[in-house]
Amino acid sequence: LLNQLCAADGCGQTELTLGVLWYLPWCRCVDAEPGTNGDGKHIGYLQPGKCRKFRECDPDLWEKMHSVVSGCRSIAAVERSDALPAGTKYHSQPQVCECDRSRTTKEEKEERRRTWLRAGQEVVASVDLVFCDPDNGFEAKRVKPHHKKGPKYVYFSDLDAHFNAGQSLVVYHHLGRHKPHAEQINDLLEAVSQRFDLDGSAFALRYRRGTGRAYVVLPNPAHSELLTDRAQWMIDSCWGKGEHFDQCIYGGNRHETA
Repeated sequence: LLNQLCAADGCGQTELTLGVLWYLPWCRCVDAEPGTNGDGKHIGYLQPGKCRKFRECDPDLWEKMHSVVSGCRSIAAVERSDALPAGTKYHSQPQVCECDRSRTTKEEKEERRRTWLRAGQEVVASVDLVFCDPDNGFEAKRVKPHHKKGPKYVYFSDLDAHFNAGQSLVVYHHLGRHKPHAEQINDLLEAVSQRFDLDGSAFALRYRRGTGRAYVVLPNPAHSELLTDRAQWMIDSCWGKGEHFDQCIYGGNRHETA
């Protein structure tokens, strides 16, 4: 999805530069090995019997991710793999280091998060499109930024500086079971549209394999038509026809919501 939104191949001539904010919650000294805590277990796209339908969508990307998962799995390995566009900027600093178990006040936690956000803004300051990759997704009402699980969420306030700087955003969101996915996505689109005055241009794609996941796109006005066209091209391709993604765009000015 990120390659398609950024790259010129397939639709259009304008290439967009990419920045990735890994919302890495904790430092490695307290993190589990990939897959041991349930995170990172969704690698069915590499398994015999399933790989063909994934590989045919993007053979080059499939080979790169196969190499990453087969080797020493890490965020750094993904960055070295060239799976994303050349020149992509990465902010991979963990938000919290719990190596020392000293007590931290609410104010200290809030300042630590602000420091992490400012560092990320500096890393991706020159790019057109920023991808936010939290563990869980958009903010939850009961979880505040300074709470233990705060690093697992993107808060609307995290995005202000990027959008005000003219950048477009893509935000990962893990869908729950409390209501139909389409309703959850529409609620999110309404919320971000109001927050950033997007006038209906925000849209989302739902990935259907495994647990439900949505990729919410907040286009800066300069990129709006380009990003919507490229998303439409993607779901018209084998990514949509193979039912990896829904065969629709949720929201957006020119498309009906499913």
